[in-house]
Amino acid sequence: MAELPHPVVVVTGAARGIGRALTNGFLREGAAVVAMDRDPLGVEPFEGPDPHRVLAVSADITDGDSVAAARDAALDRFGRVDVVVCNAALRQRSLFEPTGLSTVMDAGDADWRAMFEVNVIGTLTVIRRFVPALAATGGGSIIAVGTIGPMTREVEPGVWRAARSAGLNQPYEASKAALTSMVFSLAAELRDHDIAANVLIPGPTMTTGSAEMAAARAAAGFVNPPYLRPEHVVPAALHLAGRRGATGQTATAVDAVAWNDEHGFGGPHRWHAHPTPH
Repeated sequence: MAELPHPVVVVTGAARGIGRALTNGFLREGAAVVAMDRDPLGVEPFEGPDPHRVLAVSADITDGDSVAAARDAALDRFGRVDVVVCNAALRQRSLFEPTGLSTVMDAGDADWRAMFEVNVIGTLTVIRRFVPALAATGGGSIIAVGTIGPMTREVEPGVWRAARSAGLNQPYEASKAALTSMVFSLAAELRDHDIAANVLIPGPTMTTGSAEMAAARAAAGFVNPPYLRPEHVVPAALHLAGRRGATGQTATAVDAVAWNDEHGFGGPHRWHAHPTPH
């Protein structure tokens, strides 16, 4: 992770799924974690021998005052912030139950506004509130959780195509494309403050409601990919947490599944959720 012996890490959307896995992963590495969530109460305690290294705070990322209060609570408890993981997002199935499937044209104007309000503007709200705290410590790392859908590949000089075929995942993927572009620009803006900004791309992840959604998708004739345990994102996240803007990796998007395979943490089969929904 970072060179600091006990970095302070902020994780949004920390109560469940990927956010919870990240929180526990950082705690196991000795970090202190500020676990932000709209509803952090009522979940099982986070891992770690020292409960004083976890601060669970209630915050809505679309509410700037709420986020600022969480930042102030973090600084009051730990005195600094070194890493901010922007994981909280509006999920596709929250708008299109039970399958989460929607085309560009089928999603209504209100759906598009809601998705961008949380996934883009909400994430920006978190970044705006925490950047001064990162800069005050002499640098840090921002990690935004994205998705593979917006990624492209060059098929011939000057011609790009989508990295994968459309998955009826709009407007979620469009919001994550905007998020990725924002983070890449942010990396250049924050380099002089030695703050890295990168995007972490999970594979298809089993989280709250995934089994029910997968069953509904299967009933609709949609072929589900093998789902992975949320913990598969932790190794790449720990790596990115140690990057700095002026001295290391920044303005990149890291596929957690490929990164794990390349760096000795196992291919997707190691991380399959059990039972795998079909």
